Amino acid sequence: MRTLQIRWRLVALFAILVSACVSTPVSHAQTKEPEKSAQLVREQAIPLAIICAAGFERWMSNVDYLFGTIEREELSDYVGGKLANVNDLKGFDKDKPFGMLIFLRPGLLPQPYPVMFAPVKNLSDVIGTLTGGPVKVKKLDDTHYDLVGDRETYHARLAGEYAWIATQADQLDYEFPDPVTVTKRLADRYDIAIEFNLTQVPEGMKHIFLDFLRASTETAIQQRDGEPNTAYQMRRLNALDTLDWLDKLLLQGERLTFGLKVDPKSKSATIELDVQAKQDSAFAKALQEVAARPSYFSNVVEDDVPLTFSLSAMMTPQNQKRFAEFFEEAEQDIAEQLANVLEGKKPNEAKKPDNAAAPPADAPKSTGLPRSKRGSSGKVPKAKVPVPPALHDVFESLRATAKTGHVDFFVQFIADSKSNGTPQFTLIGGAKIADGTKFAGGATEILRQLKDRPGMARMDFGIDSHAGVTFHRIAGGGLDTDPGAQETFGAKPAVYVGLGSQAVWFALGQADALAQLKLVIDRVNTEPVSRPDRRDFIPFQFHMHMKKWIELGEANGEQRLQRMEKAITEQETKAKTAEAEAKAAAAKAGANTTEPAPKAAEGNGPQRGPGRGGPGRGGPQGFGQQTQEQRREGLATWNSMQKKAFSGNDDKVRIDFKPTDQGARIRLQFDESFMRLMGLGVSRAMDGNIEAERKAAEKQQEKSKPKK
Repeated sequence: MRTLQIRWRLVALFAILVSACVSTPVSHAQTKEPEKSAQLVREQAIPLAIICAAGFERWMSNVDYLFGTIEREELSDYVGGKLANVNDLKGFDKDKPFGMLIFLRPGLLPQPYPVMFAPVKNLSDVIGTLTGGPVKVKKLDDTHYDLVGDRETYHARLAGEYAWIATQADQLDYEFPDPVTVTKRLADRYDIAIEFNLTQVPEGMKHIFLDFLRASTETAIQQRDGEPNTAYQMRRLNALDTLDWLDKLLLQGERLTFGLKVDPKSKSATIELDVQAKQDSAFAKALQEVAARPSYFSNVVEDDVPLTFSLSAMMTPQNQKRFAEFFEEAEQDIAEQLANVLEGKKPNEAKKPDNAAAPPADAPKSTGLPRSKRGSSGKVPKAKVPVPPALHDVFESLRATAKTGHVDFFVQFIADSKSNGTPQFTLIGGAKIADGTKFAGGATEILRQLKDRPGMARMDFGIDSHAGVTFHRIAGGGLDTDPGAQETFGAKPAVYVGLGSQAVWFALGQADALAQLKLVIDRVNTEPVSRPDRRDFIPFQFHMHMKKWIELGEANGEQRLQRMEKAITEQETKAKTAEAEAKAAAAKAGANTTEPAPKAAEGNGPQRGPGRGGPGRGGPQGFGQQTQEQRREGLATWNSMQKKAFSGNDDKVRIDFKPTDQGARIRLQFDESFMRLMGLGVSRAMDGNIEAERKAAEKQQEKSKPKK
């Protein structure tokens, strides 16, 4: 039965798409007076959004490629066989794009509505395909049709080599753009894409939406009870920065595009988010300025290592000002915390911030603008605490860095091996800083003051120096007892901090981590063979080789699984104890103990039974609701798929952000191993479906046999 439902849905889906090809938009007036509609002068329709799928043949070639990566070509034949249920989509052009345009209906509050389009190759064949499914085709004239389904009627109009289809006839009373022309750029670049034409959004709607965002953001960035002031200030800074970019995108953006492409030639898949700003706008200039400077660490950020993340971006003037304010607040907070530690106070004895419980009534009335634009944070200023000279030097360096407007840092995981051959990593990173000498002196002095305090990690100063960088070592502090850290970095890892005049460096790992850090510093300081053009600067990038991480997970899988199972068992025990205590308390109070005991609070432990992954639930179980055997079986299957998919060296995923001629683009690129993993997952589901079909056929065959 389930198989028949799936088939019927496939038929319905393709029938609707094909009907779009065959059908032609019809208005109610046109249905009644077709001769009058022939003289109708149609208004040109400009879409708000375009959803475009490349030709059907390209999609089928991608299906062939997907199953080819796992050597299951027979599944392509299985998918092709399913098309026989819809007459192989006979009648429409499988090489041309199809999709949907979304328009805005004029009005006080414009309403969006979709109009589908599909390429017609042979009208009579398409009608034959449709009438073989759940749709009946009713011809109104040579170009207009009604597509009558079981529950709804669609209206269609044939124009050139394309058919347009809508849910209401009057939605087709326009002159639509040529689909080939309007989708060419998207179809050439992507297999499927959605593009928003931001210039078609009414200005009033943009401002209403932005006012709503500003009010929501203003509420969301209020300081929470018990939230440390530094954390609050950073959260507020990030929220206002995001709001600024959304403001620019909506008011000065021209186009926003999401696209996906699978490329069998390069054996990769790409997902892109492309933003195009209005020409010569402040937004276009800001996107170009993000990549105005190359990274100080450009020699190493492209290294072929298990993981690299780097950011080298210019801040907007507004954000520079916010960071300067943030450092002022953070300096005061850290000065207070440092004083508490040096005086031997426990955290709960430390004085709470004066603004921690500030009543909302003290805040000024909202103007609908972010506080950064009102010039006031709405917070009652508290008396400043004295700042030690060493701490002041550190923050003077940070403020000087903010004034440069350039944020520049990177982190890398470098592959290594434990003595028994299992994988481990070294984490290395660095940050460009202004007036590094002042930062180094202040940071070293602060660490010396903290060295002998109770509960502090072991610190060794000046253990080495290299290329003008002085190194300190910090050991313990929980790293030597954390099982996750020891699995990743080896037994009892240490942190190595390097302080120089140009940058702050660090390494986390075994004793050889320091030697690896020195090699990285040398390569950063080496004059590059060639300098990239400004157009090639990449302000943000992340790339990772999955194979090394899968090997690490495989080597430590049993220990991690045992920790997860222990945590689940502890949660279950805690929930049962809470339930027993609630029953005992009810009995002691003279309550009727036959009544159901109060349920444990949500999140206190795994919830079983219908709707919670227990007996009676129709959907898949959550990890915490599974039995130990189910968890182990599921993880074993997943690990086997990963190991098979990432057996080669084509295991890289890369994410980068880069300005374009009139905007910017974020790109995610996946090597073929990710295609294999997807193929294995899809094939596993299809194998289950094929087996279900086989059993259903056997059952039907048994029923059809004559009874003896």
